[in-house]
Amino acid sequence: MTAVPQTAPASAGAVFLSELMFPSTPRCLALAAEFKLAELLAEGPLPVAELAERAGATASALAKVLSLLTEDGVFEEVEPGVFANTGLSELLRPGVPGSMDAMARMVGAEWLWASWGALDHSLATGKPGFEKVHGTALWPWLQKNPSAAATFNQAMTDFTDALADALVSAYPEFAEAGAVCDLGGGQGTYLAAILHKYDALARGVLADLPTVIEQARTQPDVAKLAEQGRLDFEPVDFFAGVPAGIGAYVTKQVWHSWPDEALVRLLRKCREASPGARFVAAELVHREGVPRFVKNFDLVMLVTMSGEVRTEEQFAEVFRRGGYRLNRVVSTGTAFSLLEAVPDPDPLD
Repeated sequence: MTAVPQTAPASAGAVFLSELMFPSTPRCLALAAEFKLAELLAEGPLPVAELAERAGATASALAKVLSLLTEDGVFEEVEPGVFANTGLSELLRPGVPGSMDAMARMVGAEWLWASWGALDHSLATGKPGFEKVHGTALWPWLQKNPSAAATFNQAMTDFTDALADALVSAYPEFAEAGAVCDLGGGQGTYLAAILHKYDALARGVLADLPTVIEQARTQPDVAKLAEQGRLDFEPVDFFAGVPAGIGAYVTKQVWHSWPDEALVRLLRKCREASPGARFVAAELVHREGVPRFVKNFDLVMLVTMSGEVRTEEQFAEVFRRGGYRLNRVVSTGTAFSLLEAVPDPDPLD
């Protein structure tokens, strides 16, 4: 949406502002994924009545959803009442390269939607709206709700898959690490991409909670690397302990979920287990001129877990307290950066 100039008539500003007030687009995207609209349109355009019948929807209501998403370029109305896929809606199909199907379904899920309704609680207290609505923190809740957890994990896997090549290619030093441990690595997509990119890397270790590791074992690419002896599994709470004998510890989209004190504990455990290892964090970095995506993500962290997207200076301070020195921030051509930290020669306090 194009910004309205500050000097525009009040009526134009009112219309522009009122359009910002509608929460319809994310919900419609979620419903498009849930009703498999992009899959149904994969073989070509369909009249809305036929599409509704195949999707199990009401034609008049579906027309309204498609009309709005057409405004955003997600679908195309090729002739009156006949809709087709675009490059964007193709990404709402599961299994395609760069798929956002699971992400769209998660964004529209009741548990997250309800959390947004408690954003006022987060604004007033700094605490997660999620906890007010659900009575517990996000991670324990996901462990008790396997269906929601499966969608969450698939969304993270798909998002990682879409970015992995750019992130991995930006750091050729992975090849020299000997062993890379992905802390909180989910279903192993990021670690698998590192191992595939750098044949010289002998070993990868996937460290995550036991329930997550069990899901990772079922991923064909990860299972194949394990069979080849290049990938090991470490079912663990990484705040309790981390694997030893590692050349580089990595994280991806982890830091924003935890307070400084928890991350300092994690870093110190890494220093103790593998004193000479580097730490390479693939994370969003808050700086002047960041894209809207980063600001939206920062709010998601606030409402779900009181997390935050840190600045480079904040990252550096956490690394310092954990016994590392932030060596450089590597651009990846995406919204994410790679923060490379090396062990500080000074002893830990």
